[in-house]
Amino acid sequence: MRLALALGQRDPDSLDFYAGPDDWLRDARRAYIPLAEIRRSAEALAAELGRPYHAYAAETRRTFLVGELRAVVARVDVLGGARLTFDEESRRLFGVDAGERDPSHFEQVRRQLDTLLPGPGTLASRYVAFERRFIVRPDQVRSLMSRAVDACRRITVEHLPLPPGEQVEIAYVHDTPWSAFTRYEGHGRSRTEVNLDFALTVDRLLELACHETYPGHHAINVIRDAPVQLMFSPSALRTEGAATFAVDLAFPGGRRADADRDLFTQAGLSPSDVDGYLRIERLVDELRWIQVDVARRYLDGRLEFERAASVLENEALMPDSAAEATLKFFNQYRTYAVTYTVGRDRAAAAVDAGDDRGQKWRAYERWIKP
Repeated sequence: MRLALALGQRDPDSLDFYAGPDDWLRDARRAYIPLAEIRRSAEALAAELGRPYHAYAAETRRTFLVGELRAVVARVDVLGGARLTFDEESRRLFGVDAGERDPSHFEQVRRQLDTLLPGPGTLASRYVAFERRFIVRPDQVRSLMSRAVDACRRITVEHLPLPPGEQVEIAYVHDTPWSAFTRYEGHGRSRTEVNLDFALTVDRLLELACHETYPGHHAINVIRDAPVQLMFSPSALRTEGAATFAVDLAFPGGRRADADRDLFTQAGLSPSDVDGYLRIERLVDELRWIQVDVARRYLDGRLEFERAASVLENEALMPDSAAEATLKFFNQYRTYAVTYTVGRDRAAAAVDAGDDRGQKWRAYERWIKP
């Protein structure tokens, strides 16, 4: 905890949240420990924990702590200018390699979308025009978000042991690199910020509600009740991946369509469009891995900004403004992109091993605990 706090004073991006003793935070601010000293301390503690102590009966816990400490070392190296490849950095920070995907799969997905979105213009421009029909008006965001959060919470409390009095505050902001962000404040309380600068479709709003609140980040943090969370670490891979999978856990199969139909109606859109809309959106979701490939080539210096934006627009079907925002996100958060892809797929694999819905929720709870 003290090392995480020390790192957060030197690099605020490294600290997702801190909800521990106030005097520890004051001590960290006062000490303002140099990065080199933080690195030495983290490396020494990781080595100490790595020795085969009989006292550490909880091997999973020891492995978790060693992974977090090694991630601190790696983050300090990145901050110090170490020239790591994307894959090296991903392995050292998050303990995973994103790997490669068969480009022919993405081509097949785009062919299906080309059939579903006929008309003149490029596939990218046709998809942008299609999605624009389902964007929530700015004056509707607050009421629809509240309704979506309520729907996510009703399902979550049936399956996860949330403590009495837990609560999430929703705030609406501008000028942040995230479409939404949740910070755990401790004692079962979180604050979720929704960026009104981002255009959100109805289904994307439902996805954000689940991702940020129930059963996503707020519920995850309430259950874990950890006093500190590192942004670049194996635990971030687990929690971000779980939050990205959260909407599929809460609304599997036809339940997603039912939830969207309710929100479509509230937004003044035709609920009869939901099935076709979701079919297209789920295909576009399969293109998300392209973002990891672009991030790898862009950060490794094999793809410059304009060409990277073009790939995101034409192959991942991202609007030009979203492609530019995504590349700026890569500039700041670098390999964090793997948490949304590798992390999500690992969480899904862990949960899908359950035979019925109850077992899947129990598997999700096991996955999010360190």
